Amino acid sequence: MTDDQEDAQQVRDDLESAIGHYMAVVASRLLDEGLPVAAISAYGAYDDESQDDFGADVEGSVEFTGGFCRESFGGGRDAGLLWCGVSGWCFFRIPEGSGQSLHESARWMGGGLTPEPGRVAAFLSEVRLDPDFAGSEDRPFYRTSHTEPEELLERLAVFDTYEGAERIRDHERRFASRRADAYGKRVLSALAAGEQEVVEMVFRSGELDALRTLLEYAEGSAPQGEARELARRLASDLSLRARYGRKDVDEHCAAFVYANERR
Repeated sequence: MTDDQEDAQQVRDDLESAIGHYMAVVASRLLDEGLPVAAISAYGAYDDESQDDFGADVEGSVEFTGGFCRESFGGGRDAGLLWCGVSGWCFFRIPEGSGQSLHESARWMGGGLTPEPGRVAAFLSEVRLDPDFAGSEDRPFYRTSHTEPEELLERLAVFDTYEGAERIRDHERRFASRRADAYGKRVLSALAAGEQEVVEMVFRSGELDALRTLLEYAEGSAPQGEARELARRLASDLSLRARYGRKDVDEHCAAFVYANERR
């Protein structure tokens, strides 16, 4: 690899990281608003000519759970938020079997190439109210594709920060940590809510085993923090109640006790 090729690859890597941190910051804002953000993505190959069909180059996305998309935007649809390095943010919704491309279905936010996360969250709120007419079908252009990657890096640099005891350089780890924190807080809030009833609910044995297995997975995959500890305690509570029955609901409640101690 020549020096020029190495320099170009470094720029691609730097752009992917910077875009990823921007996606992580926007996702964090959406998580704070209670939305079920599932993943982020980032693509930094500013010189990729295969993107010419879309008049684009670099991009990123914030993706949501399938259940949320079906409930909010209709069944059988691929939907989410896309950031385009030429045109900024858009919401896309592709009906199954429609043959539409992402850009053909896009509703564009406008408001600049790298708007603050709060503005993106406000745009999504508008989309949820009226996905067919929020934003505009007219695509804006703020930058020429394949050009001035260093200037784009400078614009994105403001989002490459992390408030915490330790700076997290990897944007995927940053997002995973922030997502686990957000869901940990949601679970704590649910467990510590006042005036809770004991709910009678019937499970097949396999369904109960599956739920415990999912909690074990959450415990093992979540970063250190509330989400991991709550998953462990909830799995234990479920196992003990399945063994001893409803009468022990106030005894085998380690997650409930933990949440109320953390209030």
